[in-house]
Amino acid sequence: MSATKTTERDWVEAIGEPAFESIAEMVAAVEVDWERLEELREHERNQSQWENETPDEAEELAELEAAAGDCEDEEDAQRRIEEDPLSIELGGWWTPGSEPEATEYRILLGTGGPATRIVGDLDEHREPSSARLEVQDWFKPWTEYPCDESVLLGYVSRFYMGE
Repeated sequence: MSATKTTERDWVEAIGEPAFESIAEMVAAVEVDWERLEELREHERNQSQWENETPDEAEELAELEAAAGDCEDEEDAQRRIEEDPLSIELGGWWTPGSEPEATEYRILLGTGGPATRIVGDLDEHREPSSARLEVQDWFKPWTEYPCDESVLLGYVSRFYMGE
């Protein structure tokens, strides 16, 4: 493998990996079953030997707590996603005289060197149908960072792309 390919992969990984991890953490927190988490927290508070008596529930609580991160509740998790982007842009192609209709989106997450964004297509209901994480650094083009599209869609689906 050439040094150029290794270098390109390295800068893409260095920017893309932490950006994707941050997105994945936010999506995990917003997708937590918050009612179940509160129920398990209540059980734990009311029983002194809870972990020993109900190890399955203790394990479930630990998993939900890990997914929730430092979010206090569902609204807190949702707000973190809503406040994350720097901008959300809609675009597409249409003919002069016709009603403009958005067919694609771009969510800018960070600028400068490095920069990150999520881009994708919208379906006929203006809901995201695809998502790609792209990264950029000084004097480098926007380059896709390969990652789990379902996580990205979990993030972008939290935004209203309608009228």
